Amino acid sequence: MHTGKNAVGEFDPAFYASALDAFTANVAILDREGRILSVNAAWLQFIDLNGFQLVDYGVGCDYLAFCDRLGTPGGDTVAAGLRALIAGADGPFRHEYIMPLDTGSRWVKLSAVRVGHLDQPFLIVAHEDISIQRRAELGLREATARLLLAEDAERRRIARELHDSTAQYLAGAKLMLRRLDAKDPVSCSQVRDEVEGLLSSALDEIRSFAYLLHPPALEHLGLAAAIRQFATGFARRAEMAVTIDIPEDFPRLSHATEIALYRVVQEALANVHSHSGSQQAIVRLRVAGEMVLLTVRDFGSGLPPRRDSVPGVGLEGMRLRLEFLKGHLSLRNAEPGLALEAWAPFLPENED
Repeated sequence: MHTGKNAVGEFDPAFYASALDAFTANVAILDREGRILSVNAAWLQFIDLNGFQLVDYGVGCDYLAFCDRLGTPGGDTVAAGLRALIAGADGPFRHEYIMPLDTGSRWVKLSAVRVGHLDQPFLIVAHEDISIQRRAELGLREATARLLLAEDAERRRIARELHDSTAQYLAGAKLMLRRLDAKDPVSCSQVRDEVEGLLSSALDEIRSFAYLLHPPALEHLGLAAAIRQFATGFARRAEMAVTIDIPEDFPRLSHATEIALYRVVQEALANVHSHSGSQQAIVRLRVAGEMVLLTVRDFGSGLPPRRDSVPGVGLEGMRLRLEFLKGHLSLRNAEPGLALEAWAPFLPENED
């Protein structure tokens, strides 16, 4: 602990030294005039690391005047709050602000309390660097915004398909029904058959969309069974050979993990069918220590030599879902083809 030589009054540096030096926050003790009487070891380290040119580490200087000279909303608020404490206002006083430094701006949380007698008060002022927390919060907000955009794009795609396909089946059925007024039994029978076909197609599409939006097998049977069911149906519809490599005793996972990995399988197989040119794919699911690893491998063209720096909506959606779970997504050439690996923490069922 570093203490000014002229500290007077009831302030006893030896009494506070061992306690204040144990704090990781930068701590200074001010007198009733706002002068710095003493600072702790963390304060000294902060000054040295950031190259501040302060005589005696600021001990003896007027801290309130320093805040006034900053000329920023943060400095003005801190000075006003500390003066109010000295004058007898209830504490503690807390404020968060951005501190501009040569090494880059930092978010700082200041906390101050008054100690001692009202006629001879001292302030203990602590500064904590909360930049990591604030950047993490900013990153989370940005990731949330990107995920919402990705989900909105997916909703628009589904809306277009419902309008362009399913709605057309229903519109066609409506037009065909008008022909039932004809008295020709043969004509009526043909109309009935055509209407039945149109309604069946519309019903099949609605069921498919409902399944894609929330597959019932995922909730009732778990991730392993849902992937087997989806991949089998996908292979039949896309006329692809899809090998499913999942242990029979694969455990149930938390709902958030299961839905995220299931969506990865959906998007990855759709990409294999649409972009890779591969006629076969492999889906593997394993528990790897404290993580779950999902791999989707194709035998197509692999990654192009130069990819656009902006990922597609589907890939970005997969990546963001996994990042929210503290997992990650990676793509690599498998020679031939492409291997997508999705990692997520192993969280058993009911541990969301």
